[in-house]
Amino acid sequence: MNARHSLAFTIAALSLVALHARADSDRDRERDRDKDRTTTVDCAAGDTVARALTRGDERKSLTILINGSCSEHVVINRSDIKLAAAAPGATISGPDPAIDVIRVTGTRVTLDGITVTGGRNGITADGAAGLIVQNALVQGTGRNGITYAHGASGVVDGCRVLNNARDGVAVDAASGSVINSQVSQNARMGVGVFNGGTARIGIDNFNVAGGNTISANGVNGIHIVYGSTALVAANQVTGNGTNPSAAFSGNGVNIANATANVIGGNTISGNTGPGINLRSGSVNLGDANFDMSTVNTITGNGNPTFTGGISGFLGSALSIRDAVISNNVGFGVVLAVRSTAQIGNSTIQNNRAIPGAVPGTVIAGDGIQLQRGSAVLGITPNSNVTQNDGFGVNCTDLESSVANTAALGIGINARGGVACTGF
Repeated sequence: MNARHSLAFTIAALSLVALHARADSDRDRERDRDKDRTTTVDCAAGDTVARALTRGDERKSLTILINGSCSEHVVINRSDIKLAAAAPGATISGPDPAIDVIRVTGTRVTLDGITVTGGRNGITADGAAGLIVQNALVQGTGRNGITYAHGASGVVDGCRVLNNARDGVAVDAASGSVINSQVSQNARMGVGVFNGGTARIGIDNFNVAGGNTISANGVNGIHIVYGSTALVAANQVTGNGTNPSAAFSGNGVNIANATANVIGGNTISGNTGPGINLRSGSVNLGDANFDMSTVNTITGNGNPTFTGGISGFLGSALSIRDAVISNNVGFGVVLAVRSTAQIGNSTIQNNRAIPGAVPGTVIAGDGIQLQRGSAVLGITPNSNVTQNDGFGVNCTDLESSVANTAALGIGINARGGVACTGF
């Protein structure tokens, strides 16, 4: 009996140990599933990002570190992925110009510190929520550098987006923020917001300034069109309009059938077209509701064909406060075809007369010019409209008008103060 009891006790004890071991193993596996997985892709050894994306539990996060330069096209259709450089120079190059280099459809994806080149678009978020592209270089793609489309959302932060064959960053029927980045030398737009898109350009999701340099793009620096809206703050928007054959004028900020809040802290200078150009659009310059500068500096913009520091056309509506509008070609502010503006606490000076595009004509250099039933209203605090080559305010037809000229602060201008007869 004692032997049998001893054997039974031993068997029971061993069973209990086995049960505990199995339970511990199950807990270990569950704990492992909860951890982030990290894997490294060595491009020189023939590893690929696409293969790495098949590893691990797709319900859990995965970090993929890249060494070297991989030639491939990557589709990220799972969520909670981080694709990062293991060392400087980590690159993904797309060999097929008809296919995006990186296409993201999963949510909460981060691309960090990598270089992307070749392919069609460099990086596309197609309906993907929360795509973060940070510390990346996106250059030499066949179309756009970075695109958010079809309801996608995310942030471009601390990136360089250069020399792409179309737009630098495009937000198309989507939502995106572009902060702390350089967007330069792209063939068409620097940052484009299209088809009801919403964007923050130079201001993050916490309303903190994170200005960009948007320069030397072929057409417009910032392009907001077709029902879109944008907040624009703290940017250097300079020298855009480098493509002489472009159908557009090379504006610093272009707003067409869209709305923008140009909060402040922007320097918009040296663009071949107007610093800010509107067609059936609306803009608010200088917004004190944000904890940052409300001053926008618009200087040295325009050419004989596309003139003005600020140009409003075809029923555009402008509110201009705390602006410095100086040394622009042709006009400081020009409004045409029933466009309207209210102007307060702004300086409009030293805007220059030049020979017109038609031989024998001169573009007068007015501080403010009103055409075809347009109107301007001066508001307090008073502005300063002075030292322009033309009139302080010039109405070119009987249907254009100016009100409250005292608040406009008309000073000494080369051709006179106010040349408006009213209705």
